[in-house]
Amino acid sequence: MSHPRLDSTKYPALECSLALSKAEGNLKFLAQAETATFTQGEAALDALHAVQQARKELNKVLQELSELRDGLIR
Repeated sequence: MSHPRLDSTKYPALECSLALSKAEGNLKFLAQAETATFTQGEAALDALHAVQQARKELNKVLQELSELRDGLIR
């Protein structure tokens, strides 16, 4: 899953964001696929919503870490 040029041990937030973006794109595609049944489309939309919520929570954590780091640096 890692990007060949990125060291995921150095950039875990970026690696996570890239993985969420990939999952989000794939789920959007699956939800809109003409061959999907209604149930499959609903499942893809539910999973897409979960990924979008995970992205929001990740952004909150990253913001908190940034604020904590800023407080420690000052």
